[in-house]
Amino acid sequence: MNASEVYPGYFQGGELWHCGDDFYLIEHPNFQPQTIISQTEKTCFFVVTKGWINAFVDGSPIKLLPGMSVNIMPKQSVSVMSCSDDMDAVVYILSKKISEMIFIKKGFAIYTEMRKNPVVVHNDYSMRVILDIVNMLRDTLEHPHANNMVDVCATLLNLYFRLAAPGDLHRDKTDYMQQTRYEQIMTRFTSLLEKFYQQERGVKFYADQLCVTPKYLSACTKHVTGHTANWWINSYVLRDATQMLVHSNLSVKVISTRLGFDDQMLFGKYFRRQMGVSPTEYKKREQKRLTTQA
Repeated sequence: MNASEVYPGYFQGGELWHCGDDFYLIEHPNFQPQTIISQTEKTCFFVVTKGWINAFVDGSPIKLLPGMSVNIMPKQSVSVMSCSDDMDAVVYILSKKISEMIFIKKGFAIYTEMRKNPVVVHNDYSMRVILDIVNMLRDTLEHPHANNMVDVCATLLNLYFRLAAPGDLHRDKTDYMQQTRYEQIMTRFTSLLEKFYQQERGVKFYADQLCVTPKYLSACTKHVTGHTANWWINSYVLRDATQMLVHSNLSVKVISTRLGFDDQMLFGKYFRRQMGVSPTEYKKREQKRLTTQA
C-alpha cells in the first residue's frame, strides 16, 4: 500500500504496512513539502537512515541526520520543512491502544522523558536493532491475518524500546509503577488536562477532580516537574494556540472559539499576557521566521 493513500496530506509516497488502525509501518517515506502533522492522537517515530530532514517539533527546530530519530507524542505537532534528495527513513505510527501495551498505561515518567527529549542519537548497535525489527515487523504485517497481530507488533516494538531507546526508557517497567504520591497526582492531572484543557483553565477545577486543594496540586506538579499546575494548563492552551496561529489559515476568532474563550478579545488579552505579543503579531513574527529558515 502507498503511504499517500492513507495519509494523503502528509506523504507523496512510501511503502506502508499496517495492523488495522493500531500500527502503521512506513518505509522510504516521501513527505509532502512543508508537511504539518498536527496534534495527532497517535504516537509517531521517525528514524532517519540516509540523508537529512529539517523539521519543527512544537515550534522548536530540529535537524535529523542518519542514525537519529524523533518521537512525537500525542497532542504534539511536527512540521517537516525540507529533506535532502537522498533522504530515507522509517516511520512508526502507534495508536493509543498499542502505545499503552508497550509503555504501561499512563506512565508519566516515560511520557515526560520522551516528550522532553524527542530527538535520539542511536549508536551502531541500536541502528542494527532498529533495522532488524523493521524487517520482522514487515514480515508480520505481510501475514494474511496481520490485523490480528497487534500483540506481536507490540512485542517487537517493546523490543525496540528496550534495546534501542535512550536513558530512562531502558528501565524495567516496574520502575514506572513505583510512583510516589506526587507522581500519581501528576499522572492523573495530565490525563485530565488532555481531556479538559480547552474548556477548563482554572487550577481549582482539576484539584476538585483529584480531591485535593489547588495549593496541594501545584505543590505536586512543582515537585515532579518544576512547574506549577497553572503553568501546565497554560502550556497546553498555548501549544494549541501557537500551532493554529502559525500552521493554519484559521482566523483568530475561530481559534479563540476552539480553545473555549467566550470572545476574541478575551483570548487576545490572555495570549498577550502569556506571550507578550498579540495573536496577530505572533502569527506574523513566526511565519516570517519560518520563511527565513526554510
